[in-house]
Amino acid sequence: MNRAHLQRACLLGTTALLLALRIYFAYCRARVPFEIDYEEGNVLNAGLSLLRGQTPYPVASHYPYVVNPYGPLGYLATALGLRMFGISLFGPRLLVLASGFAIATLISLLVRRLGGLNYVGWLFGTLYLCSPLLWSWYPLLRVDFWSVSLSLLGIYVFLSGRQFRATSAFIFACAILTKHTALAAPVACFIDLSRQRKRGELGIFVLILSILLGACYLSLGSNFQFAVLHTHPDPYSIIRALKLYLTAVEGVLLPLCILVIGTVAGFRCARESRVLWIYAATSSAMALTSGKLGSESNHFIEWTAAVCILSGLALSWLLNESHLLAKPLLAGALMLTGIFSVLPHKFIALDNLNKCQKAYNFIASYPGNKILSEDVAALVLGHKQVLVSNPFVITQLRNRLHWSEGSLDDLVKEQKFDLIVLGGEVQDFVPTSGRWSSDFIRGVGESYELDRTFFCSANFGAIYRPRATLATQRVNTTH
Repeated sequence: MNRAHLQRACLLGTTALLLALRIYFAYCRARVPFEIDYEEGNVLNAGLSLLRGQTPYPVASHYPYVVNPYGPLGYLATALGLRMFGISLFGPRLLVLASGFAIATLISLLVRRLGGLNYVGWLFGTLYLCSPLLWSWYPLLRVDFWSVSLSLLGIYVFLSGRQFRATSAFIFACAILTKHTALAAPVACFIDLSRQRKRGELGIFVLILSILLGACYLSLGSNFQFAVLHTHPDPYSIIRALKLYLTAVEGVLLPLCILVIGTVAGFRCARESRVLWIYAATSSAMALTSGKLGSESNHFIEWTAAVCILSGLALSWLLNESHLLAKPLLAGALMLTGIFSVLPHKFIALDNLNKCQKAYNFIASYPGNKILSEDVAALVLGHKQVLVSNPFVITQLRNRLHWSEGSLDDLVKEQKFDLIVLGGEVQDFVPTSGRWSSDFIRGVGESYELDRTFFCSANFGAIYRPRATLATQRVNTTH
């Protein structure tokens, strides 16, 4: 083995070690038995409904109020995780963990397929999983990683030859049926086929994609169509989107610098890799959805993958051209990956485990079932009925629907809930969050009183009980 082969083997071995380290820390996070992100409880509840033979898309305005705004495949994957590992967050999170590893693998395969170096592809696949943007999201129970892994798989199959166009369209349909904003990859392939004027392949691609999506949307019915298409009336802010863009750019600053240096030095878009450049552009456009109220940096998970693929190709080209900066950039990428593989374990602290255990035990042991909780997972894992799933969406809908039992504001004023679990005390309420309306918070302050605090998480901090005098008046009125 010559020196160059030895260096590549050492780099591959180091990359494999860093990838294993990142997966291990993510696995430790997946084992946390409590809700970390707000959406986890909603997805868990939808998966459990499927496991019990119920639809995840009931009539939104019928009490209990349940709204699940994503496609069915993510909820089916959650149900599969629950069936395999029992009623907990661990099983579905483990499937998210696997999809993250699949994304890293697909980044490597795409870099290699488009002429890049194998060890560079694996390095950038690992750097993707270690990037700061993913620290908050990997491997939480959300549909993002499942949809991105399907999108990248679709692109890989698309590039495998014209005989696989139909298969890629099927995979893209699955990605959209996991998260309906997963449009960047199929649109990129559509544009690429249009530019090549391959009308026959384009027609088959569009036809299969349309038939699959149309059949699913029609078969799942109007409740599904409403949940996916009509539950986002929340306001949009381009300023919010640009701030999140800045955060995303900071997370992949070195890969972006490598891409710029490569482009200045002469790295160009080859015919086969053109679809990846288009994909980077379409994923950049789709990331603009982050401007909607309630959106977070998870809208850039796919964009980050596109950047890592192109940067891997650029660095491979620089190395093949023996560019002066190639090896320093390679060393910098490896060092940054090593740092970022450890930092999440240090900064994503899980200090409140004991407090969360007490909080969840309190919900599970509470004799009643009329509980409104911002932490939906606490209800699911405590074997309580979820009376309101996804309160953010329901708050945003407000008076757009005729609620069968009245709006959330009405239910609070009438003390319909025996307990209300909020992320914090009502005096600390932030009106711009959109999670609850100002009228709702005012109603909690007037009709309920603080019972205890736990400070478990941003979704489980305070428990409120009905004020005794008002509860007595309500009972007397009904009799």
